[in-house]
Amino acid sequence: MSEKLITIATFSQAIEAHVSKTKLESEGIICFIADENIVNMNWFYSNAVGGVKLQVKESDVKRALEILHQKPISVDFVTGEAEKEDEGIFCPKCGSSEVYYEKFSRRLVFASWLLLGIPFPFFKKKWICKQCGYEGKI
Repeated sequence: MSEKLITIATFSQAIEAHVSKTKLESEGIICFIADENIVNMNWFYSNAVGGVKLQVKESDVKRALEILHQKPISVDFVTGEAEKEDEGIFCPKCGSSEVYYEKFSRRLVFASWLLLGIPFPFFKKKWICKQCGYEGKI
């Protein structure tokens, strides 16, 4: 007798479901995608059918949810360095934890888009503190 399939996640697009499916399969969990073809044929049906569903065996539900809720590690493919988001990074000036990594200069990209019609990526690559405005390496 085969096990019952349980829907552990729903997505509005099939590609999102395939990313999660690949992550689960890399951990050895067999999973299935339901209603993919209906949504691909006409994406207006996504809400009507409840989206694209990711399903796993009943015995794998707990482990699959743990894997999907793990925080991904983002890597800067230009430098090969892992970004240090939410790992206890603090501003060296004020000690705030509200810092973020800015890869591109938003102002220059926007200005090039307005003036030239094409957004050129002007690399900035630095940490910015939302509290005190510090810009630099952490």
